[in-house]
Order: sequence, then C-alpha cells, then structure tokens
Amino acid sequence: MTQRIFALDEPLIPEADSEEEFELVVGRRQMAGLAFLVLVVVAVCSGGAYLAGKATSARAEADAPEIQIEQPPAPAPAPMLEATIVPAAAAPAPKPAEAPLFASPNPQAIYIQVGAVEKGVAMILAEGLRKHALDSFVAPGPTAKTFRVLIGPFPDAEAYQKARNIVSGIGLDNFARRYESQ
Repeated sequence: MTQRIFALDEPLIPEADSEEEFELVVGRRQMAGLAFLVLVVVAVCSGGAYLAGKATSARAEADAPEIQIEQPPAPAPAPMLEATIVPAAAAPAPKPAEAPLFASPNPQAIYIQVGAVEKGVAMILAEGLRKHALDSFVAPGPTAKTFRVLIGPFPDAEAYQKARNIVSGIGLDNFARRYESQ
C-alpha cells in the first residue's frame, strides 16, 4: 500500500504491490511554510547570538579598571597688585587697525599660498591663520568662485622661513608663490 503525505489534491489509493513504500509529495504551500519556518529559526538564533555577545561585552567592559585623575591642588591666591596712574603721554600707542581680510597681493612680492578654496572656507582659514600671528588674507583666485589664502608679503627670507615653519607646524600644506598681476 502506497501512502501519500501532504498531497491534498489526491485521495489515498491503496496498492497491493508493496506495503512498505510511500511517496512524499510537497506542494507550494508546504514549501512556503517550511521556508518561513527556517527563516524564523535563523532569526531567533541570530537574535540570541547578538544578545549573548552584547551581554558578554558588557561584562568585559564592567571589569575594566577606572582611571582616576587627581586634580592638582588649587593655586594660592595671587597677591594684591597696586595700580599706578600713567599719564596719557606715556601710555603705549594703540595697535594699528587690523588689515582687511580681502585684499589683492602686491605684484612681484613673495607670499605663502595655503589654499585655493571657496570663499567661506577661505575666510575661515585666513582668520584661523591670523590667530597664529600670521599676516594672512584672501585674494582672488583663478576662477570667480575660487579664492586664494595667502600669507605675506615678506620683507626678507628670515620672515618667510619663520612663517613657513609656523604653517608647517600647524599641519597645513603650503608653497611659496610670487604673485604676478593679471
């Protein structure tokens, strides 16, 4: 007798040849059900592995020793300073007005060019270089939307080398440029 399992569209027909044989027929619905079951098992195993790994790493982080930073003792209060009145004639001269941020370079003068970028980036870069005591400004670039960030002009080779060392210390790429009028 042959038995059919999962065959919904065919009735069971007993056969007299052999009683041990049977046929397993799986339809589309059964395959979809098995695929869904396998997907659920994989998702549950993946979720369990994730949670186990997270719990293990949380324990490992909790066992790490904490680093304690000791604060130095507070400094002693500064002694009281006495002020003296200085006459107006002996007062130091006020700083000259800061150079404009946008300028055109002098022809045949030597400058350090830090970049050729958009206007906003050029302004930020020039202002940052000014905070490092460098005479930087933004000059017109090769196109209407590109601006050069220049440092200088330098009166001598010593001033040029000093500025170049500062720029290199900051970590900016730079090169010397003799500006020529266009």
